[in-house]
Amino acid sequence: MAHSDTTTLSLIALGETPTAEEAVHLVTCDTCRHEWESLRALVVTARDVDEHDLVAPPAHVWGAISAEISADSTNVVPLRARRSALPWVAVAAAMGLVLGGIGGVVAMQSSQTSPVLVATTPLEPLEGYDASGTARVESLDGGDVLAVDVRGLPTTDGYFEVWLLAPDASSMIAVGTLGVGDTGVFPLPPGVSLTDYPIVDISDEAYDGDPTHSTDSVVRGTLPV
Repeated sequence: MAHSDTTTLSLIALGETPTAEEAVHLVTCDTCRHEWESLRALVVTARDVDEHDLVAPPAHVWGAISAEISADSTNVVPLRARRSALPWVAVAAAMGLVLGGIGGVVAMQSSQTSPVLVATTPLEPLEGYDASGTARVESLDGGDVLAVDVRGLPTTDGYFEVWLLAPDASSMIAVGTLGVGDTGVFPLPPGVSLTDYPIVDISDEAYDGDPTHSTDSVVRGTLPV
């Protein structure tokens, strides 16, 4: 299975809607999903930065970006088609690795179409846990995403996996893992029906190589669909 390139993952993390093929790959490929979640966490952090805390990047950074773009200006094609040619230094700046570029990235992304809320539910703690939060499904430019925001997750030596469960828990879909922090936004593969999988579940998983649910659920909620 070919992995998604870093530029593609960076652009999706910034808010570009993935293609149907890319969305399915992110759900089914742990390596690419984990990298996307790390990049997404960086974007979320960047957007929380107070604009008064931003500093201008060194002149040589923008000079390098300008030089790279100018060198490739003879072949002007749409952004998605140019993904593989986009200089990594430009992607790094766009991702907020260069702090002075954060404000520009946020302004650029804010011009996109506002997401449409499809459904939302509170996430309640299961026995033995105190965590709680919310889950919501949003539609943006034709693609659906699941956004979760949880507070009070316990300390773990493993990681937290986000699932969609059937009403009787007889089948389930692993949507993604929470990266840095307690929030995550996960693309839903086309064709997944929330009527068939209305339950949002977050489980505590061990690094044991077993892709199935650990049966140790921390929070859970049912989407009204």
